[in-house]
Amino acid sequence: MSDQLDGDFGIENNMNMYDERVGFGRRLGAYLLDLLGIIILGSIINVVAGEFLVQLFFGAQLAEAEIAAAQFEGMGFDYMALMTQVTKMSAGTSIATLLLFVMEGIKGQSIGKMILQIENTNANGTEAEPKVLWTRTSLKYGSTLLSLLGGLVGLSFIGSIGSIWGFVIFIGFFFALAEKKQTIHDMIAKTVVSWK
Repeated sequence: MSDQLDGDFGIENNMNMYDERVGFGRRLGAYLLDLLGIIILGSIINVVAGEFLVQLFFGAQLAEAEIAAAQFEGMGFDYMALMTQVTKMSAGTSIATLLLFVMEGIKGQSIGKMILQIENTNANGTEAEPKVLWTRTSLKYGSTLLSLLGGLVGLSFIGSIGSIWGFVIFIGFFFALAEKKQTIHDMIAKTVVSWK
């Protein structure tokens, strides 16, 4: 009888542990708030330092785009102006994303997670050490980091690897719909998102 009681409590404790984890909906809300912050901050960065960042991160790509722009000459379409604006916005949002990367690595929370009162923790709900937070954050934002690195060194294949990485992480977000409420980067880093 005692063994059965212990077993029942063990199951109940596991279910309670999963109940303390934050599911897909609230995490999606935090992501959307972060996305809004990235767009706003990225636009500000674009206005202040867009030209510099374009040359720093996308100088090689813009040189290639000038060759492609020759196809649109005389058609009344300014291909280079469009490419410059797109790369400026991309550079600004990449820097804003980098700031979120640093926040989550240090605090275990992004702006959206702070607003919704959730945080990254160990899988058992305890406070995660900095090493664990940085591992999780590096996995989550690895695609952005690789894209920036690829732009800095002028090797587009590094950016392509970042795109594949980003796709895997995107698909892995939907793992949070399962009972354990862990994304793929949570599973690898042995973390969860818990209530603050």
